[in-house]
Amino acid sequence: MAATTLPARDRARCCPVRKTTESSSNARDAAAPPVQRRDARSNRARILHVAQGVLADNPDATINDVAAAAGVVRRTVYAHFASREALIDGIALEAAERISAALTRVPAADESAVTVFVRQTLALARVGDQYRLLLAVARSDLGHNSIHDLLTPMRESAAAVIRRGQREGVFSSYLAAEVLILNIEAIALSILDATNAGLIGDPAGAATTSSLVLLGIAPEDAERIVADVRSSDSSARAR
Repeated sequence: MAATTLPARDRARCCPVRKTTESSSNARDAAAPPVQRRDARSNRARILHVAQGVLADNPDATINDVAAAAGVVRRTVYAHFASREALIDGIALEAAERISAALTRVPAADESAVTVFVRQTLALARVGDQYRLLLAVARSDLGHNSIHDLLTPMRESAAAVIRRGQREGVFSSYLAAEVLILNIEAIALSILDATNAGLIGDPAGAATTSSLVLLGIAPEDAERIVADVRSSDSSARAR
């Protein structure tokens, strides 16, 4: 007897497609009362915060370690993060969001490309310093490509400032801005690693000064420029 093929409508009725865990979770969140949704967001944020400290102290920490430190059962952590890798990904995404926020707080109008670049780099380095131990964990767990993607907003913003500086003649043009920013990114990550090893005490200043030197500014001038911008920003905050 020839096999009978059910119409698509009948197949859907008798053989429903299994929903993914993420879709089911999203559906539950959407259906949950507002208070429960707020509690879920609060729990997720708290788990991320605790995980940062746990992983900074022990890069090999497990989900069990994070749950114990957060004072919750392991199932609660898994309700928000399906694996240790997903948890680290969440921390890395949070870092990327803070990087984007730091960029938006740097004014660009009526300032030279050098000053804008220094302010951006100092702001980004401060965020990176907060996550420097976790960036090392993320690079090993998520891989270079994932970190590369997470840093895209920073890369695009910095490249735009470098192109402007090249047009103004204050930055060297021996390489395209897109290539220069990749070198700057590599230097910044190396400086964070050196800071983790106790070799550098001022990673923000070191990363910014090194970046200016890479862009063609003499080391002594780069140090002075960074110091001047820091002094100006400190005075502005004090007013």
